[in-house]
Amino acid sequence: MEPFGLAFIVFRFSRNSYFHVAFSVLYFQSLGFSLATALSLESFYYVAKAGLEVPSGVFADRIGRKMTLVLGSLIAASCYLGLGLCDQYWQMMLFEAGLGLSMSMASGTDSALVYDEYRAIGKIREYERVESAGWGMRNIARGLASAFGSVFAAWYTMGSTFILTSIAIFISAPVAAIFLREGNRKSTTLKGVVLSAVSLVQRNGEYRRVLLQFAIITIGVKAGFWAFQPFSDLHHIPLQWIGACFTALLFVSLVASFFVERICGLFGLLHTQTALIVAAFVIMSLSFASTGVAGIVIVSIGLALHAVAQGISDPIMRILINRYAESESRATAMSVASMAGDGAFSLVAPLFGYLIDKHGGAAGSLAIVLVSLSALYPDLIGRQKMQRKALSS
Repeated sequence: MEPFGLAFIVFRFSRNSYFHVAFSVLYFQSLGFSLATALSLESFYYVAKAGLEVPSGVFADRIGRKMTLVLGSLIAASCYLGLGLCDQYWQMMLFEAGLGLSMSMASGTDSALVYDEYRAIGKIREYERVESAGWGMRNIARGLASAFGSVFAAWYTMGSTFILTSIAIFISAPVAAIFLREGNRKSTTLKGVVLSAVSLVQRNGEYRRVLLQFAIITIGVKAGFWAFQPFSDLHHIPLQWIGACFTALLFVSLVASFFVERICGLFGLLHTQTALIVAAFVIMSLSFASTGVAGIVIVSIGLALHAVAQGISDPIMRILINRYAESESRATAMSVASMAGDGAFSLVAPLFGYLIDKHGGAAGSLAIVLVSLSALYPDLIGRQKMQRKALSS
C-alpha cells in the first residue's frame, strides 16, 4: 500500500472516533428535550452540511484538499468540545451547525485527494481497495469509541464523551497535514471548478440519476443510524449495553464494506441498498409487536440488515461519483451528492422523530419503507422510455 493510502486510512480512523455516537440523542433527551426536539438538533447539522457542501467542495478543489481537511478537523474538534460543555438548545444548535460545516469540508474531499494521487500512478484498483478499507476503518473507530464511550458515560457522564471525541478528532489534523499527499491536483480557477461541476450535472444523465437515487437511499441509511438509539430505548436495552450493541452493528458494516462488489452482484449497486433498507425497516416494524427478548431479537435482525446497507453505502457513492467526475471538480461533485443526501434527510428527520414520539417505532419504520421504495422510480421511468423507444423504432 502506498504511504499516502495508509495515511488516508489512519486519518479516517482518527476523524471518526466518536465516543458519544451511540447515545447522543439519549443525551439530548436527558437534558429535557423530546425526541422530536433532539432530532431537530440533528436537522441543523444536516441543513448546514447540505447547504455548505458545494461551497466547501469548490473551496477544496480551488484552494487545496489537504488544507480543507485540516480546517475541517479543527472546526469539528472545537464544536464537539462545545457540545460537551453546554446545555442550552441555541448553543447546541450553533455547534451542530458548525459540525455540519466541518463535515461538509471532509465529505468526499479525502476521497477526491487520494483518488487523484492513485490515478496519477495508475493504481485505480488499489484506490478502490483503500476506499473500502478507509470506510471499514471508519466503522472500527466508531465501534471501539462507542463501546468505550458507553462504559465511560455510565461511569462518569454522557457529556464528557463529547470531550473525548474532540481530542480524537483534533489528532486527525496533523495526520492530514503531514502525511497525506497532494501533488496531482490540477490547478484551476474558481470559474473552472464551477463550470466543470455545472457541466457534469447538466450533461450527464447517469450522474443525475445517481444523485436522485442516492438522496432517497440516504434517507433510509441515516434514519436507521439514528433509529438505533430510540429503538434501543423502546426495547429497554440498558445504557451500558448500548455501546456494545452499536459496536456489533458497526462490525457488521465493517465486514460488508470489504465485500461491496459481492453483496451488490445480484441487484446492482443502488438497488441492493434499497432492498436491504426496505427489508430492515419491515423487520424492525414487526419487532414492536413483541416485547422482551423476542422484540430485541427481531429488531436486532433488522438493524443487522441495515448495518450491511450502511456499510456499502458510502463506498458505492464515492466509487460511482469518481467514475463520472472530472479531476478539477472531483471534490465538488462529491459534495453535490452529499448535499442531496443530507438535504433529503434534514427534511425527513423531524417527521421521523414525530412519528416515533406520537405513533411508535412501527409507524416510523413503515414510513421509511415507503420512502425507500421510491428510489426505484427513476429506473422504472428509464425502462419505460427505453421500451417506448424500442417500440417506436
